[in-house]
Amino acid sequence: MSTITLADVAARANVSTATVSMVLRNRGRISDETRKRVLSAIDELGYVYNQTAANLRNRSSNQVGLLLHDITNPFYAEMTAGLSQEMERHQLMLFLANSEESVPRQQNFVDSLLQNNASGLVLCTARQTPSLFFETLKRRKIPSIMVVRPVADAHFDFVGTDNFLGTQLATQHLLNLGHRHIAFIGGSIDSTARAQRLGGYTSKLVENSIPVNSAWIVHSEASQSSGAKIAEQLFAAHPEITAALCYQDIVALGVMQALRKLNRQIGRDFALIGFDDITEASLVQPGLTTVSVASREIGRKAGELLYSRIQGNDEPPKRIILPPSLVIRESCGYTA
Repeated sequence: MSTITLADVAARANVSTATVSMVLRNRGRISDETRKRVLSAIDELGYVYNQTAANLRNRSSNQVGLLLHDITNPFYAEMTAGLSQEMERHQLMLFLANSEESVPRQQNFVDSLLQNNASGLVLCTARQTPSLFFETLKRRKIPSIMVVRPVADAHFDFVGTDNFLGTQLATQHLLNLGHRHIAFIGGSIDSTARAQRLGGYTSKLVENSIPVNSAWIVHSEASQSSGAKIAEQLFAAHPEITAALCYQDIVALGVMQALRKLNRQIGRDFALIGFDDITEASLVQPGLTTVSVASREIGRKAGELLYSRIQGNDEPPKRIILPPSLVIRESCGYTA
C-alpha cells in the first residue's frame, strides 16, 4: 500500500498543498467549509502528518525544552504547569528533563533537542555551568529563557523573583513579632539565589541593630530530611533561637519535624517562615507562613517571552522580576 501524501489530500479536497498544511498546523485564515473538506479528506485517505519531515523542511519544530535541576521540588512542578499551559496555547509541545545538577547531563539534553530542531528552551541551569555552555547557546541562536536562578550573562532573557526583597519581608515580619534570635536555614553555599536571600535577611538584622550570628546561618540540601537533620543539630546547640527563616518551603517542612521532635510549639514558642509558597505550605498544621514568588506565573511569563522570541522578537534581552509577597499563616502565631 502506497503512502498517502499531502498532495493526495490536497487533490481529494480540491485545495492547494499550502492550504492543507495550514489546516494541519491550525494557521492562516481558512474558511470553515474548506477546513471541513480538508479534514474529511484526511479521514477518508487515512493521512498521518509527518512531524519529523516537517521539522526537517522548516528547520524548526513545535518542540520546546524545559531543563530543571530538581524536578522533585514542588516549586518547579507549579512553575512547569504555568509554562506548559502557555506553550499549549501556542500549540507547542513541552519536553522536560532533570539535570540533577549534572553539567554533562544538561549538555546532552540540550544537544538532543537541538538535533531535533527544537524551537526554544527554558532553562534553570545546573550549578557550576561553564561559560562555554552559554556561549554555545548564543552561537546556535536558539531562543533561550533563563528562569529562577540568576545568571551573570546578560545576553539571555531572565524570569525570576526578587530574592533580596522576599527575605526582607519575612525577616521584618519576625522582628515585628518581637523575635531577636532568628536563624537562617537552607540553600547551597555556592548558590547565587541563596546569597541574595541571605542578603535580605542580614540587611534587616543590621537595620534593626541586631548582630548577625554566623552560627545561626546553616546550609542544607533541598529536602525535608536534610532540613530536619540540620535544624535538629542547630536548635540543640542553640536553644535560644526562637525563630527561623528557611531558604525553601521544602526545607521548612523538615524544620517543622525537628521542632516537633524537640517539643517546640510552632506558632507559640517558635516562629517559622518558608520561601516559595508551594501547595503543601497551606496544608500542613500549623499552616506555614511563607514568601510567595508566584511560581506558576514565572512559568507563564517565561513561556510568553519564549513564544515572542520564537516569533522573531529581537528586542534586547529582558529581565522580568516578579515581586514577592508574604503569605501569613499560623506558623508564626496568630498576630500579624
